[in-house]
Amino acid sequence: MALPEASAWAILIGVVLVAAVVGFRPLLARLAARNIGRRKSRVLIVVAGLLVGTAIISSSLVVGDTLSYIFLEDVYARLDAIDELVSNTFNGQLISFSETNFTQIRADLGTAGSPIDGIAPALLKIMPVRNVAGNKGNQQISVMGLNATLESGFGSLTTVDGRTVDTNDLAPTEVYANERAVADLNATAGQDLTLFYGTTNQTIVHATLAGVVRDAGKAGYEGRAILFMDLSRAQAAFNESGAINLIRVSNVGGVADGVAYSDRVTHDLRLSITTRNLALLVQTVKADDIASALQVGRDATDLFLVMGAFGILAGVLLIVNIFVMLAEERKPELGVARAVGFLRSDLLTTFALEGTFYAVVAAALGALAGLGLGYIMVYFFDKLVPHGDVVVTFHFDVSSIITAFVAGTALTWITILLASWRVSRLNIVRAIRDLPEPGTPERSRDILVAGLLVAAGGLALTAWGFATDTGMGKIPGPPVLSLGLGIAGASRGWARSAMTVAAAFNLAWILLPFTLLNQATDNVSIAFVLVGVILVGSGILIAVFNVSEALRAVLRRANRGAGRPVLKTAISYPMDKRFRTGMTVAMFALILFMVTLISMLQGLQAASLDSFVRQQSGGYDVIAYTTAYGEIPNFRQRLQENFSESL
Repeated sequence: MALPEASAWAILIGVVLVAAVVGFRPLLARLAARNIGRRKSRVLIVVAGLLVGTAIISSSLVVGDTLSYIFLEDVYARLDAIDELVSNTFNGQLISFSETNFTQIRADLGTAGSPIDGIAPALLKIMPVRNVAGNKGNQQISVMGLNATLESGFGSLTTVDGRTVDTNDLAPTEVYANERAVADLNATAGQDLTLFYGTTNQTIVHATLAGVVRDAGKAGYEGRAILFMDLSRAQAAFNESGAINLIRVSNVGGVADGVAYSDRVTHDLRLSITTRNLALLVQTVKADDIASALQVGRDATDLFLVMGAFGILAGVLLIVNIFVMLAEERKPELGVARAVGFLRSDLLTTFALEGTFYAVVAAALGALAGLGLGYIMVYFFDKLVPHGDVVVTFHFDVSSIITAFVAGTALTWITILLASWRVSRLNIVRAIRDLPEPGTPERSRDILVAGLLVAAGGLALTAWGFATDTGMGKIPGPPVLSLGLGIAGASRGWARSAMTVAAAFNLAWILLPFTLLNQATDNVSIAFVLVGVILVGSGILIAVFNVSEALRAVLRRANRGAGRPVLKTAISYPMDKRFRTGMTVAMFALILFMVTLISMLQGLQAASLDSFVRQQSGGYDVIAYTTAYGEIPNFRQRLQENFSESL
């Protein structure tokens, strides 16, 4: 099932479940609605806090969509109707072969009924070209010879003034140039061009520029600067009589949907080449480039999600904190509700319904906020990052917004449900009197069981990690095991020492130079998030379970003057409410961890760039050259006259 379909089903199931609860328990729905309606200012704060995670998810998906779209459009612009290429290459250079091979392959594809609507030969050469009149040249101009009678599947050339032309319109010494070539050569129609061909450029071909064609269709091939000639003229000019070095194939369909037939056409091409024992290679250029473009989008999404994962986790902690504080505020009210007959499940349902409202509204606003955030990131990408001729266009798929909405709703709702479950476990009398909940044998037993289950899960994860040599098990396994044992120890009354030892072990496990990651198979992004969460979480556990002792030590050393009562009041809340203290500190710690990490990566990148520049420049600061592709008269004399003091 595709992700958009799964998201749609998730929304439908959620709507049905909420409707069922409202229909069967209308009283609970009215209580939830009353709590929302009587605290409007609190609702705004809650929704603003909850939309953070969804906004991060949405913006990451939108940026991925935009980059995929940008590179897909670039693929379509560079290849146009071309879906496959047939050639013979050596060290990246095209090797010529007989034009008869093209005739044979075309006949075989026709016999096989291959789904193509165009196949045509080409002779493609890269050489220096000089425009004497414009006093400019370029050493990397592509010269392409085409047979116009075979070009029906690839379209015609279009001049800048809108006329349709092709290479059969050219006189024997004429060429067309696309806009990139004209810019590189500073050329205009009617000017004479000099083409230098051969390993030592000993073959000189003179041509007249007949016209300028747009960088579109086949004239935009690979984003090159191209001169177009008639195929027979190119073969004669470059001593390649009866030879070509490229066969272009266009599948049935348009520029975007023809790639669907690539597997079938590629099979037919390879069968023909193998049957006739031809030294040629088939390249599925469009399918490969589309896959690369989509992978760029996925990589960008993964990168932003990884960098935003700590923000998402901070948002989750914020949700827990908000609902714990809401529950503390309503504790007497909840106790009265339990006293008049409400069950724990009723309290849980009421909180869940209220949380569902917050989750849906926050997820919807977060998805839209992420859309705006994604636009801002793409805007600055366009302005600050060099991207050549690639056109940066903001784009998003509606399915990505829906996916972000569902993910944000689910994340928020599950977190709210867990927080509500914790809140619903209250003693009626103590809740009405707003007294703290004491430890009970039942609660200690539950904590022990939970700790042992967590430890068992960590042990299984560790065993799996070492058995399969994967960091996905070796990195989190031992920390989860030690955390479970720490929870079990806490149930026996050793909370501070047990959790401190467990957290210290986790820090040592991550920071000591063990080789835990299998770089060949592990997902580095996930491992990065795991390591960050373990480091931050372990540090928070040590702080939370030792903050009381640290603050008491500070208080003992404080003067008994006017500042002591203020200090005692200030530290009493963190000492008394360790859970909320831990949640709050963890939120800030995760954000600061992310900021520190980004700063560190920027510093490493800057240092690497400086080192790279020093290595590649060879100590030189300025390189001067001429673009006229012609010798400089009296070069040595001019050099000495202008730079004699520094030579």
